[in-house]
Amino acid sequence: MASIILGMSVGWWSPGHAQMGGMGEGIPTIPGTEFGGATDPSSIQTVDQLRIVPSVQVSERYDSNVFLAPRSLLQGLTPEDYVTTVVPQVRGLYADHENLVKVNAVVGAVGSYYINNSGLSYVGANAGAVLDMSQLLSRWRPGARWTVSDTYFYSPQPPAFLLGGQSGEQVNPFVAGFQAYRANTSSNSVNTVFELPLNRTVNLSGSYTNSFISFGASPVQLATPLINQHVHAYTAGLIAQVSPYDSVRVDFTGNEFDQGSRGVFSTRGGILGWIHRFTPTISFNATGGAQVLSGEFNGVPFSSSIAPVGSLAIQWNDSTTSFSLAYRTGITPSFQSQGAALLNHMVSCNLTQKTPIRDVVGLLGANYSVANEYGSNSGNALSWTTVGGTAGLQYRVTKKLFVMMIYSYLNFDSVVAETHFAYDKHIAQLSVSQAFY
Repeated sequence: MASIILGMSVGWWSPGHAQMGGMGEGIPTIPGTEFGGATDPSSIQTVDQLRIVPSVQVSERYDSNVFLAPRSLLQGLTPEDYVTTVVPQVRGLYADHENLVKVNAVVGAVGSYYINNSGLSYVGANAGAVLDMSQLLSRWRPGARWTVSDTYFYSPQPPAFLLGGQSGEQVNPFVAGFQAYRANTSSNSVNTVFELPLNRTVNLSGSYTNSFISFGASPVQLATPLINQHVHAYTAGLIAQVSPYDSVRVDFTGNEFDQGSRGVFSTRGGILGWIHRFTPTISFNATGGAQVLSGEFNGVPFSSSIAPVGSLAIQWNDSTTSFSLAYRTGITPSFQSQGAALLNHMVSCNLTQKTPIRDVVGLLGANYSVANEYGSNSGNALSWTTVGGTAGLQYRVTKKLFVMMIYSYLNFDSVVAETHFAYDKHIAQLSVSQAFY
């Protein structure tokens, strides 16, 4: 399985490497990590100064719909195919002797060859990095935290979901369950998060995210146009530790969406949150609030309205099991046909489980997303419903060599002006991953 980096390079299901989940010695995790990094042989456990880790994955898969589109739009095309994919990447890890500055960075390529549709063969690119300077700042202000991360991909297979994320948090605002049809796609998301202690129990916190997505040429000639767009997201607030097991937070939050000539809109509001740790292995996180939605579409302003925003997440992590169940709701932009704001509800469940068979790990992921046009000018002309799931087994032949078998399913139903565009998709894949260090 792959993270946001390699996952986005191959589409709604991610047959690449996962990114550095749960690495030892405090190495930070690149956002979008799938299954806690359990599927990546380059997830080495110790880092002393700079370390470079090359790796490669080779896979064969059957794909029932390589165009990511209904068969009614594929006249004269063959949607089924057999695909060979090679994913080379290089990871750089750095931690000084005192762990004051820590870096995890990866850059790679995805090359795929299609048997039935050789014209779809492509080479994609991906990159990601996270910089953690929390310990360095803590020398000035004990307890301070500051991280910066960035992820980028270029691929003809834009994803609907990021599978296997253990945090339950949204990594990229453009990955919210909408499955775009096959189109050359590039996207970048940069994020920074800080916390500054004001006293022993209260921290000042803030975050900022800047993301874009751009769509290019597509072999699906009859599909509705996709929308290039840009979003800024930010928060500022306070976190209070009210007990050894509980903390509460209050945040001002805002999002600025730019859909070019199709419209510009924003959401601004407040969120209350509660985090509770039941045991060292089980935690619960809940947030809830409201935002004011305002802006204009096609040069015509619309009346402001109130939209809900919130999330729920429970996590379980121990030596044999990593499990997360998360729900999130909020405003997301439209991606096709016309500028619009949609209210999105998303549920995700991810599990990594060691089996009784030595060195065999079970993987399970499930996602559900529904979005409907929202706001004072809403005509319910746009909506989508997406269901996705993945199940598989991974065998660790050695600590550097992994073999994985995966089956994945996706069902996508998009409504544009009361017309449904629906299809499902099946993937069966066998892959071999090798790290060199």
